[in-house]
Amino acid sequence: MTRAQRDPSTGRAGWRNRSAVFLGKTLIGTTRLLKQGGTTLPGRAALMISPELISFLSGQLTAGAAVITGTNGKTTTASLLAAICKGGGRPCIHNAAGANLAWGIASTLIEAATWQGQLPGESAILEVDEGAFPALSKSLRPHLAVITNIFRDQLDRFGGVEQVRAALQKGVSALPPEALLLLNADDPLVASLDGGARKTLCFGLDLPSYAAADLTPAEKSMPPCPRCCRELQYTRIYFAHLGRYRCPYCGFHRPEPEYKLRHFEPNPETGSTMIMSLRGRPLEAVLPLPGIYNLYNALAAAAAAAAVALPDSAIKDALGKAEPPSGRMEHRQVASRELLIALIKNPAGANQVLATLLDPAQVQGQRLHLLIAINDHPADGADLSWLWETDFERLAAARAHIAAITLSGTGVSELARRLKKAGFAGAVITAEAALPRALHRTVAQAAPGDKVIILPNYTAMQQVRQYLDRLSESSL
Repeated sequence: MTRAQRDPSTGRAGWRNRSAVFLGKTLIGTTRLLKQGGTTLPGRAALMISPELISFLSGQLTAGAAVITGTNGKTTTASLLAAICKGGGRPCIHNAAGANLAWGIASTLIEAATWQGQLPGESAILEVDEGAFPALSKSLRPHLAVITNIFRDQLDRFGGVEQVRAALQKGVSALPPEALLLLNADDPLVASLDGGARKTLCFGLDLPSYAAADLTPAEKSMPPCPRCCRELQYTRIYFAHLGRYRCPYCGFHRPEPEYKLRHFEPNPETGSTMIMSLRGRPLEAVLPLPGIYNLYNALAAAAAAAAVALPDSAIKDALGKAEPPSGRMEHRQVASRELLIALIKNPAGANQVLATLLDPAQVQGQRLHLLIAINDHPADGADLSWLWETDFERLAAARAHIAAITLSGTGVSELARRLKKAGFAGAVITAEAALPRALHRTVAQAAPGDKVIILPNYTAMQQVRQYLDRLSESSL
């Protein structure tokens, strides 16, 4: 008997759940017909009828749910893990659209359910927002939780990293006692989370010193020791505050990870060759996704898959076929122009994107047209001070390859001030608040063979992808 069948699902409770599913599925169909997405409204409406709907539906998953949370990498890690599961013969429910609040999770489960409220799936791989993690830990009761990292993000919503860590700790404490907790050992804020009696394993990079990142000035402010609030000492840094660390005062230090990346060899044509150690078992795979941050995502997915006994062959195959989720290093082709969309939403992630895209080996001989689109909607965070912590000076250093930059979005004024501070002259930059016109301008002014790079934050990314779907060669 499943947990859902043990839950009170008769009488009014059962009627509420079935009615909520019926309404949700109806709204999903309607919103998709109207091309409005259908990832949050159906779940929001259904949860108003039955607040316990997520518990009711997820309780029917015979193999349980795995959740992936943290500041950066949730979407990519969840997508990779879902691909590994499917390749390993374990089909799963997955919120591939990235709707990671309770409403989006509810919509995902409703879509997978029958009209009678039965969930035929065995398991689910779900990306979960950091702030929603505590409540969803209680309702989903996941058997596995992966925590990727903690960075400053959506400052008006979360405040600082201490608040994010507190939310994640609350979520960890709400996990079932039998849940497996998988933590990023290289992030002291994550590695210091207390799993209690729950089984806790770690993943991390075990690379030689030459692979350590050259920190940018914006990234040199390190968080203090999460135990005693004094300064941590690092012997190696991979990026931002991720690396090998130790507190000389209280003894807190990086735990030895059970799942390690021991070597990687980047190849612009085929992707990075990764050599991992999965609890002592070597595994070599090719990852076509760029950037050291994607090495972390791939390692986290491989570690989670290995922890639940998925076959190495499925891990290797899924990593080798990996494609970037929507807007995360996503390639598009419009009117003979090559477009690349790379989400930026906080300093740590934005700096890694810039470092990857502006690598001299990548831009040599290229003519670049950039569109940077930043909104300050609630889903993005109204506080745009993170722009001043982002290393746009790296962008200015590559100006010889940049033909033009167009700035757009509701945060265009703040963005323009930041780019000016970074050293860009007004002649190179055009500000166009209306994103459709900015996108049209950027694509139209690029000659065939030029490369267009679009750097949006979250809601701007959604708008860009919608506009690109409508854009055709005849409209240029």
